[in-house]
Amino acid sequence: MKNTALFYMNYTAPYPGNFLASMMMLVKSLQAKNIKSHFIFPVSAQNCSWVPELTGAGITVSFIPEGSKEKFRFFREVFRDKSILFLHLHFTDSMAERLLIKLAMLLCRNRRPIVVHYHNHYSYHANALKRAVKKASMHGDYLLGCSAGVAESLKNENLSNDIAFIENAIAFERLDSSRNGYGQRNFLQFGFDYERKGVDISLEAFKLLREKYDDLTLSISLSSNRKYVEDKITEKLGEIPAFIKLLPPTENIAAYYDEAAAFLSPSREEGFCYSAVEAAYCKCPVIASDISGQNGINVRGIIWCKSESPSDLADKIDGFLRLTEEEKSGLGSRLKEAALKHYDLSRWVTQIIAYYEERKLLN
Repeated sequence: MKNTALFYMNYTAPYPGNFLASMMMLVKSLQAKNIKSHFIFPVSAQNCSWVPELTGAGITVSFIPEGSKEKFRFFREVFRDKSILFLHLHFTDSMAERLLIKLAMLLCRNRRPIVVHYHNHYSYHANALKRAVKKASMHGDYLLGCSAGVAESLKNENLSNDIAFIENAIAFERLDSSRNGYGQRNFLQFGFDYERKGVDISLEAFKLLREKYDDLTLSISLSSNRKYVEDKITEKLGEIPAFIKLLPPTENIAAYYDEAAAFLSPSREEGFCYSAVEAAYCKCPVIASDISGQNGINVRGIIWCKSESPSDLADKIDGFLRLTEEEKSGLGSRLKEAALKHYDLSRWVTQIIAYYEERKLLN
């Protein structure tokens, strides 16, 4: 009897975050249909504090070793299990891994549908041969984007696959917000990926802003890559100046939003910006780059800036600072209302289950 949903997730963050909260709710919905879940993570996640919570919820958890031979042996063992309904991939678009998975399925005579969940825009090889091989490795897979912009990037490649999107949602119960006013002079940004998140753009913007406001600070939350980000800031500014604060990762992310005048997301690439919606829920104003995957967020009140433009980001921050306390408070209230209306997690789970059912993946 096929009754196991298999998920392979390249997720190693030190905290469970919104992603695993989403997956846990999906697991409960599958359990209601008598479907078990098996989660696979990289071996580097083995000691993460959130693993016991998953196993305690009745989820089978495995860790894939490093190395191609080791991965292939691992997948062969996994696909000996004839109860698997489908494989759903998150945060991995490795051509090599996909070929290993399909070979293991073939040798185990257990070919199962594969759903590849894209959390960022589709990237392709400039080399024509590698590009063709990658497309071939994707043959027959279901491709699911986390936003309309991500799905569009897949369709633009003229792929013959079934392509759809289900917009991400937020586990609002994680966010215990207690904002007290809008007098803060500190701005928040996430920066584990220095280039993609546009940390350098914020640094340039703050150099301009501090000529006018010498009390402004920029807090950069880092879930990983701290040494790399420190080196890049030092390379750009000669040091890590006092107005920049590097924050450790935290599961109590609402506290960071509450302490910020506004949240900044001058990213160069976003599949779907979880943090912008989280900030909105916490009534924290959002200033974000007008890019695909981010500008599709259905939250009225986000302040948009031009991509790759430190001067425009500085102008938008300056304009925000000139708002009255009442105007900022009204903006925050509208943001939370919109976030709640469009991004409740139960909507995402319902749509994911419907997606599986429409493609007969639960049979």
